[in-house]
Amino acid sequence: MYRLCRYFSAVVLLFYGFAKINGAQFTVLDSELDKPMAKVSGFWLTWHYFGFSPVFGTLVAVGQIVLALLLCWRRTTLLASCIGLGMMTVILLIDIIYGVDFQGTFAALLTAASLGVIVAQHRKDLLRLFWTEQAEARPHTPRNRRLTKIAALTALLLATGAGTYWIANENNVYPTPLDGAWSVTAGQYHSPGMHRPLDKVYFERNRAYMVVFRFGDQQAQHHFEVDPASKKLKIWEHWEGKGRQVFSGTYQFKNAGHLLLEGKFDGSGPSDQLDLTRTPSAR
Repeated sequence: MYRLCRYFSAVVLLFYGFAKINGAQFTVLDSELDKPMAKVSGFWLTWHYFGFSPVFGTLVAVGQIVLALLLCWRRTTLLASCIGLGMMTVILLIDIIYGVDFQGTFAALLTAASLGVIVAQHRKDLLRLFWTEQAEARPHTPRNRRLTKIAALTALLLATGAGTYWIANENNVYPTPLDGAWSVTAGQYHSPGMHRPLDKVYFERNRAYMVVFRFGDQQAQHHFEVDPASKKLKIWEHWEGKGRQVFSGTYQFKNAGHLLLEGKFDGSGPSDQLDLTRTPSAR
């Protein structure tokens, strides 16, 4: 059983390693690349992500081939099995969570199980190396030092948890009535350097003060500030850097899904109007 698991895992790792090098994996269909990201399935999103960098894909492939070769030698079997089990567990989780096809998921499951069998045969040695010998090598820690360490770790957990919560919910987020995706249904704005008129506006809830203008296949990030009391809206050229003013005017809601912007674009000319319709969220 031990030998069967070794060579089975080696064959699977060799197969998938060379599949990546020869272009049988991490390649994306043109029809998938033309889809909006919100419409892409988890499988193709994962495939595109891992195949985006040829260097990364090659490194993964080389790692799998090296592990396969190490499994073929008794002296390096345990080392390769420990590393390979971690790798295959991550791959298996990705396959399950992102909906990779059954064949690939089943192969990952069998390989992870085979490597697990090998590692389990050495459980006493691993337990002794990573636990028993570590406990024996260190002198007894006084109770007050243990309590101090626990208190320091607790403080660190609270600080990092509270800090990242503040970043996500205070620093990164500044909710406004305009937040969301909007399509231009009436009126036009042509920005210098853009080939097409403005067709989409994104007031980003998850990036405080960021508004994104989309002009067909081009887009620009801007800084915006809104005053809900006076219904005033101002937009500048550079997010968080401001620069020249792109828009200054007012907004009003005709209803929950219909927004009217009225004011001057680029600081000159007559007042313009844009009718915007809210686009349903992709999530």
